[in-house]
Amino acid sequence: MYCRHCQRRRAIGQKDRHLPKDNLEQCIEYVKNEKEIRDVLITGGDALLLSNKRLEWLLSELYSIPHVEIIRLGSRTPVTMPQRITDELCEILKKFPPIYLNTHFNNPLEVTKEAKKAADKLCEAGVVLGNQAVLLKGINDDVHVMKKLNQELLKIRIKPYYIFHPKEVIGTGHFSVKVQKGIEIMENLRGYTSGLAVPTYIINAPYGKGKTPILPNYILSWGEDTIKLRTWEGEVIDYPN
Repeated sequence: MYCRHCQRRRAIGQKDRHLPKDNLEQCIEYVKNEKEIRDVLITGGDALLLSNKRLEWLLSELYSIPHVEIIRLGSRTPVTMPQRITDELCEILKKFPPIYLNTHFNNPLEVTKEAKKAADKLCEAGVVLGNQAVLLKGINDDVHVMKKLNQELLKIRIKPYYIFHPKEVIGTGHFSVKVQKGIEIMENLRGYTSGLAVPTYIINAPYGKGKTPILPNYILSWGEDTIKLRTWEGEVIDYPN
């Protein structure tokens, strides 16, 4: 499976192989030597397509580094292959708290009973779950669909984390949407559902310039003593600065 809207779309068509162990050992050595690193993400690819043995080794190596406070996993298996979330895997993950796992549901129809079972197992192992959706024309570019997706995710203990604006990728233009559509969706989440169901809308800036949050404009003007705010209901108020 290739996520064609992904940052790593440049890798399409290459051989899809795991990194050799000696390469991973070099990565671990780098993390050990760079003491400002506190948060490590294992992704790639899909972290849970590693074998249990290799994953446990990798987690144990990272967990033993004193300045690494958080380990994150990126995996779409809770959506596409929930049977990967086995009791054996969960026993491994339980050993290395805190582990955060961000998965990738795009539509409420993907929140199946099998996905719920996988999420339950991960939660019971102490894994904290989040979701990174991508805004896709015809899939979820509708206020009601996106709201339903986020509400269904919360029911299975997955926190909506990001909505990504889709990247421009050859062959996927039929999924493209305007930024205005993303802002419209955000306008109709805030205040219309629980704050827990409101993720951050993100544009991945070109040339590796990073994630840029895009929000509706709730500050209308600045003054020395007051700012003019627009509430989620559209009421304009003056607020002390």
